[in-house]
Amino acid sequence: MRTRVAPFKPVIALTVAALTLTACGGGADGAAEPSKKTPVTVKAGFIPVIDVAALYLGQEKGFFSEHGIDLKISTGQGGAALVPPVVSGEYQFAFSNMVSILTARAKGLPLKIMAAGSSSTGVEGKDVTMIHAAKGSGITSAEQLEGKKVAVNTVGNLMELLGSVGVDAAGGDSSKVKFVELGFPEALAAMKSGEIDAMVGAEPFDTIASASGHEVISSPYLSMSKSSMLTSAYFTSESQLKKNPKLFEAIRGAIDESLAYAQKHPDEVRTQVSKFTDIDKNVLDEIALPSFRPEIPKESVELFDEYARKYKILDKSVSYDDVVWRGEQ
Repeated sequence: MRTRVAPFKPVIALTVAALTLTACGGGADGAAEPSKKTPVTVKAGFIPVIDVAALYLGQEKGFFSEHGIDLKISTGQGGAALVPPVVSGEYQFAFSNMVSILTARAKGLPLKIMAAGSSSTGVEGKDVTMIHAAKGSGITSAEQLEGKKVAVNTVGNLMELLGSVGVDAAGGDSSKVKFVELGFPEALAAMKSGEIDAMVGAEPFDTIASASGHEVISSPYLSMSKSSMLTSAYFTSESQLKKNPKLFEAIRGAIDESLAYAQKHPDEVRTQVSKFTDIDKNVLDEIALPSFRPEIPKESVELFDEYARKYKILDKSVSYDDVVWRGEQ
């Protein structure tokens, strides 16, 4: 059961207008090949979340310039605004969660995953997304959420999927859960006031919820996979990949180096997060950072496809080979 208590703003805008946009070049001109001597300006669109800190760090460390890329990052408050400029070529690539990318692809948008984003931690009770029961609710298991109000930041997307996974894995019936759409800060306030019974959160709001006494009752990614799995990615358009594959090989190379460096230097990742968010330092020191790995595991893509179809978020399957760019053939 889905109840919307806030305007519905899907992360991927599945519009006819977006489908009809054509590549127009944007920051990367024609088939220019990047080099340190002749860098190519590349524009990217991010939402200001912890997961993208690895690329800010990589930019600071010079990985992009080493690959001949002058990276220009634009930020927005939602992924919906990022799809049209990627399809049109105004942005060369952007960031989103796996469910949103698969949904867009299933609807016919010409998007391709061109690099890994971030992954779950694979650690029970210390993951990037967890389900918290409201303090004093008496709820100790996700199974008990049947008939309860559970907040997700967007209905019909990643957090609702994870909420459903967590409930069903605990032995409950997710179809009996009342998912309501609330932003993470609003959900925390609603749990405190007793308006909702639980929330499916993401860092830093999971850490804030725990500090406020709201108990963790599920780590749903671990119900999907017993180990860390890819949860987000960087995507571009098919037309841009065909127009200039060497540029995207260079972009992916810089992203991969950024992810590998971030995985080995978590303190530097936290420092980057402090530069583009307003997270309190005490909270920032405690948050569970995602795993940053360059790989795009087939298993992760297939699991999201399987679960998104199970919970009616996808109306048809999207294969790994269809949505993932493998490089120049």
